[in-house]
Amino acid sequence: MAIPSLTRTIDDYFVSTWYEIRPEAVDNILDALVVWVALREKGCFKTQVGGQYITRTVRYGEASTKAVTKGDTFEQGEPSLETMAMWTWRYLSSHVQRSIFDDQKNNGKFKIKSYVGTRLQAAREALEQQYEADVLRAVVTAETGKNIQGLNDIVPAYGSRATGTYGKISRSNAWWVPKYKATTAPIAVNLVSDMKNLFNTIANGKEGPNLIISDQGLFEIYEDFALDMSQIVKNSGSQMADLGFDVLKFKGQDMIWTSNMTSNNMLFLNTNYIDVVYDPQLWFDMTEWKPIALQGERIAHILSAMNIVSDQLRRHGRLYTA
Repeated sequence: MAIPSLTRTIDDYFVSTWYEIRPEAVDNILDALVVWVALREKGCFKTQVGGQYITRTVRYGEASTKAVTKGDTFEQGEPSLETMAMWTWRYLSSHVQRSIFDDQKNNGKFKIKSYVGTRLQAAREALEQQYEADVLRAVVTAETGKNIQGLNDIVPAYGSRATGTYGKISRSNAWWVPKYKATTAPIAVNLVSDMKNLFNTIANGKEGPNLIISDQGLFEIYEDFALDMSQIVKNSGSQMADLGFDVLKFKGQDMIWTSNMTSNNMLFLNTNYIDVVYDPQLWFDMTEWKPIALQGERIAHILSAMNIVSDQLRRHGRLYTA
């Protein structure tokens, strides 16, 4: 049976409307979530068109030196300095489904516009919820599964720090492990000193973390400490603050909180070594409409290809409560 002209018209209207609003929709989805805003603001989003894997060269060794004098032999041999980390693409999707019967009832210019807008808004909200869950989803130490490898894969819970692989490299390698520190009781008294210690341990006198993600409880303890110094620690000039999120400063770096963060934990991240890799050829793109067999329903999907990767785990850390 031929597809009714009304169905074809609404097919086209959905697709054209989606691509018309797509840039704004992407912004709205990512800007609704403080962690994604932070990662975008700090330049973590990087493009890669195609490829079987997302890869990064990981430098882990150092060339050796030797003090010599007349009569000594020089060292020889080519040291192993680098290896390759690789991650699989992960795909996020949401669907838009409609019925030929609804198409018929919503015929007419203004009704179609409202009909299309309602269905697309539902898909946008579903994507927002999925992105929010994925960025701090629980670590999968075997790197299996379909979901994005989020920030908890980069800095897993302390008990998983040497378990499984990341980027197909064993976490048992001492150079492939983030930094960790347990909170000192009572937390309300020792939080700031614990934060200083972990921050400095990661920085090692050089480049330190530039983003701290906290749960609400630890954020509020720090906020109480910083209350008398609010002119120093409040951040009012960033995109995160402009969008209404609470942003504090610690050692000059941004500190945020999210309800998705593990209770009594903080992530200390150096976003210069975190890439949110996405394929611009499949980034919030809508598929063609497909009929559902033996029904008057049609379905299309909005798809994105991406993953989150880091090539220097020692640049990050976790403050946790044992």
